[in-house]
Amino acid sequence: MGDGTVGMAGSARYAARVAPIDPQAVPGDRRGVHTPIGFIVGVAACSLVALAALAVIAARGALPAGIGLTLALLPIPALMAGVLALDRLEPEPPSSLVFIFLWGAGSAALIGLIGELAGNQLLTTPALRSGGFATASTAAVIGVAVLEDTLMGAALVGLLWLRPQEIDGISDGVVYGSMVGLGFALIENIFYYAQATHYGFDGVATTFVLRGVAAPICQALFASLIGAGVAYAATVAKGRGLWAVGLGWLAAVTLHSLWNAALAGAGSRLALTYAILAFIVILLLIAMVMDRRRMIRLIRRYLPEYEPTGILTALDISMLSSMPHRRQARAWARLHGGLGALRDMAEYQLSATELGLLHHRSERGLVDTESFALRRDGLVVEMRAATSAFVGRFPVPPRPPWATQGSSCFRPTRGHPTPATSRPDGRPDMPAQGPDLPPDAELQKP
Repeated sequence: MGDGTVGMAGSARYAARVAPIDPQAVPGDRRGVHTPIGFIVGVAACSLVALAALAVIAARGALPAGIGLTLALLPIPALMAGVLALDRLEPEPPSSLVFIFLWGAGSAALIGLIGELAGNQLLTTPALRSGGFATASTAAVIGVAVLEDTLMGAALVGLLWLRPQEIDGISDGVVYGSMVGLGFALIENIFYYAQATHYGFDGVATTFVLRGVAAPICQALFASLIGAGVAYAATVAKGRGLWAVGLGWLAAVTLHSLWNAALAGAGSRLALTYAILAFIVILLLIAMVMDRRRMIRLIRRYLPEYEPTGILTALDISMLSSMPHRRQARAWARLHGGLGALRDMAEYQLSATELGLLHHRSERGLVDTESFALRRDGLVVEMRAATSAFVGRFPVPPRPPWATQGSSCFRPTRGHPTPATSRPDGRPDMPAQGPDLPPDAELQKP
């Protein structure tokens, strides 16, 4: 905060005035220019470890392996869909989600392989016995929880270290935590089901009831607590939020140990444990709803400054600030323009949301002036490109349902041309003019 420019950081309008918007900025490629070698190596390593674990299970017999894999997979798609549904406002990069999921699967496989080599049941603690789960020592219960949550948390800490810009709030932390937990639970349950086949149908049924659905939810919850701490650390000054990561890890280990111990306890104890876990899940969901409302407030706070650029209007901001209206806009785009128009609208909404989040990070000193200006310009051009592509699909663009009595960049009228787009070489095209229509042509009665 040494010079006069940085000293203005407390102003809500500071970030938008750091530098003029570059009209020749090239929109960023969300897929990246090339796949990082670290990502390739990481995915390959996690996949190989998971395949090795499956090979070990298959060596015991094809039937146990087949039963274990089938039953372990059953709840994962539905739970994964639920997690992704919570991530609709500002979706995380698919590559990051895939890597985090595979990290969880690879971590469980690694623990399982170590247990096999050591001749113990490290991953399946508490172990299954005829009639239920065997009681494990306190040290074993806590030790396994520490090992599992540390490995899952390592992926989240790595994300904080390498890609902190991907974490904008507790919603992101919970989403990433849930994905690593689901990956871990998938492989863990395969080991448990393979163990259960030795006790016949009753053993498999007991495992399915006590762990089949509960384990993925619980592992996702434990890792989400670490993810919540990582999210806090990512949204404060560097190094000042690490205590939250430690607190999240401690909460995860405590609840994990409590759950492991309750599996072998009385039914009332297990019911009480699930009640506690359900209460914490509700708290996390409430926190995510509040975080979503925070993002909406950021759109309302920062994006009006961009009206003069022509990438949005006041009515477009109202649409972007309402989840029902955003859904309506995507449905309207698909109805009139098919999947291509839907993609244009989704890109526009995502870029607008990221623009608001970028301003917030800049205001809190989490991004430097140069990086902010570069990213901001790219997002502005992405919004321009999305609207131009959408309008270009129609000889006469339909009137947006959120702008029946006003203007929208998705239906330019005389005096409101679609903003200029950028060519791949970075030079701006001429503004893409909409059809020469009188204002509110669709509203005029014959």
